[in-house]
Amino acid sequence: MYERGTTVVYFVRHGERIHIPGAPEPHDFSLSEKGKKQAKEVAKKFAKIKEEIDVIYTSPMKRAYETAVEIGKSVGKKPIILKGFEEISKKLEKFNYFSLDYWKALIAFRKKAKIFDKILERNGEKVIVLVAHGRLNRMLIGKFLGLSYKNCNRFDAHNCHITLVR
Repeated sequence: MYERGTTVVYFVRHGERIHIPGAPEPHDFSLSEKGKKQAKEVAKKFAKIKEEIDVIYTSPMKRAYETAVEIGKSVGKKPIILKGFEEISKKLEKFNYFSLDYWKALIAFRKKAKIFDKILERNGEKVIVLVAHGRLNRMLIGKFLGLSYKNCNRFDAHNCHITLVR
């Protein structure tokens, strides 16, 4: 239970995806069998607090959407797909300021951060479940906490990991 009047965000990383060696980026694969089990397990955790959850948002990528659907079934809410909220490039973690790819990745992240800011504006004082990707979740949490981009990499999020931020 949480204190009413507080905005609460549950950041959830999607379940394990199917792995296809050598597949080109971006990888928009569905959940593996293990990932489906992980999604059902995380959904059971949210079922225990289903009355508290106001809204579920998800990345449009298959693995995140499939995870969000499982959570949605367990709490009686349909996930809202966030266009433009896909995984962000690994290039952002390289901090190569002389690389065009780094700057493209940074611009892409900032667009996603604006989407997240709008979610917070629309859902103040609500409980939000946000199903996305490890790197994106780490960067958003870091932004939320006022950390540098470099320090965001210190977070670790396994498949179907939940991070609660108030």
